[in-house]
Amino acid sequence: MNRTLSRLAFLAAAAAFAPLAIAATPVEQAQAQLNGGDLQGALKTLDRHLASSPQDAEGRFTRGLVLVKLNKTEEALKAFADLTRDYPQLPEPYNNLAVLYAQQGDYEKARDALEAALATHPAYATAHENLGDIYAALAGAAYNRALMLDQSNQTVRYKLNLVNQLDTGLVGAAPAPAAPVTKPAASTGAPTPAAPTPVAAAAADPGIDAAAINSSLLAWAKAWSAKDVDGYLALYAPDFAPEGGLTRAGWEQQRRERISRPARIAVRALSPEISRIGADRVRVNFVQDYQSDSFSDQVNKTLELRATEAGWKIVREYIR
Repeated sequence: MNRTLSRLAFLAAAAAFAPLAIAATPVEQAQAQLNGGDLQGALKTLDRHLASSPQDAEGRFTRGLVLVKLNKTEEALKAFADLTRDYPQLPEPYNNLAVLYAQQGDYEKARDALEAALATHPAYATAHENLGDIYAALAGAAYNRALMLDQSNQTVRYKLNLVNQLDTGLVGAAPAPAAPVTKPAASTGAPTPAAPTPVAAAAADPGIDAAAINSSLLAWAKAWSAKDVDGYLALYAPDFAPEGGLTRAGWEQQRRERISRPARIAVRALSPEISRIGADRVRVNFVQDYQSDSFSDQVNKTLELRATEAGWKIVREYIR
């Protein structure tokens, strides 16, 4: 689904908390280390600073950003949640909680966090727009579920297509933690951790039902991210033939082990492109972004899908 919530971006610590900064120099040093890619160094600088100035909101906020970059999601969640408790008048930590919840696909918690941000700052325009994106994500997920249950429901398909056309998505901005992310075009943003939702696929052939194909791609990424092995395997056709000479049974056992092993998984299908390769068959090329608690990578992935009565099913899968 074409859903990014790209505006659910991290507001930079320096701009958001400058009035509350207790000791700006260590935070500026940590931000420079963060910009230079020295994440562990930035974390150590902030930990030393916060040991003597534990209530420095700017430092704590920056530390939350570093934890996100280190893929320490649970610690980052706690960091921003603690800020909302100690500084309930600040909307930005609520906004960042919404980003992290969206990354995990928990749009209800993301919605609640944004509503809390607006309760503290009703004129926070970015949060209003972000909340709209969250509601669009919730609507899209509901339409996807309805369509999976009833592929013949053209009304639901039409509504899903409308939601897909919204200019949203779960793709983060380029790293720039020292600058705020706001609606004006002049601003730049720190990275928004993306939820495991594919960007809507581009189809050159007008006869291709991109919405239905993208719905299957969305379900595939979400099942993998949720470690729902049964749901993940159900998206593969009975005649799916694994690459590399594996038997279907051997491949399924391997996938169960690999999906079950990590504590956390997040999968995104970036920039998918659909092409027709048969009357009832399509090829989807995309960049697979995989992150877990122990490993992350990006590869060029291809899925070939065939239309069935139960929806589009994967018949071939390979890395290009």
